[in-house]
Amino acid sequence: MVKPVVPISFEEFKFSVEEIEEFLRGAPPDERFQKPYPPKIYRLKTGEPIIIRPADVSEAPVILQTLKQLIDPAYDKDFYHLVAARTYTEILAWTQNRIKDEYVIVAASKEGELMGLVNHRFWDENICISLHTIVFKRAERLGIVLYAAKVEHAFDVVGAKEWWATFESPFGYRIGFRLQHAMKPWPEMQHELGGGRIFYLTKDRWDKVVKKNLEERGLMGERPVPEDLLKKTKPLKPPTKIEIEF
Repeated sequence: MVKPVVPISFEEFKFSVEEIEEFLRGAPPDERFQKPYPPKIYRLKTGEPIIIRPADVSEAPVILQTLKQLIDPAYDKDFYHLVAARTYTEILAWTQNRIKDEYVIVAASKEGELMGLVNHRFWDENICISLHTIVFKRAERLGIVLYAAKVEHAFDVVGAKEWWATFESPFGYRIGFRLQHAMKPWPEMQHELGGGRIFYLTKDRWDKVVKKNLEERGLMGERPVPEDLLKKTKPLKPPTKIEIEF
């Protein structure tokens, strides 16, 4: 408690919860950063279609229910428990207006089961921050496909100029290496996720090199998604089995 150095006309004042909330939440979502991601199909080795599409905030309970299972030391292999815990808080913050301009993309089976998700947020119109990538079906290249999808949203849909990522696992770094990320000076520049190194892409490099490479490798998927197939992915369901190696 610090006493003011001059007389004050009152000793206390009250705020309504509604007034306080205005200071606690982020600004209303900027429509520039919420441009819808066009759904696409990625096919597994079996030919089974996986639909990559935007998530709706109403689907957060299914996402949280799935992630919660992995927040356990039993899933310490490949840093799954760390990534799941951090992704959980970001999805929760998304539902409760405690994160600025977040965007979430999911991968769903043709039965509507959640196969993986990615999220990112926009610092401003120039810089997009990569948050997390997590998949529940391994050995199908879904991680790199989903990661490419959120970069595509930032650059091709919204029009950002730079993509900033950090990687918390060797799997994550492998994606950044394959997508030819460069690195900013560290520790002078630090990523907001724990102060790690910033690995980045520019829109120019994405257009000229990275996206073309992904297309050649069949990792950019195909469009359009038939409307009847897209409808089958809603409502989103939790996976019947989480396929993660121990």
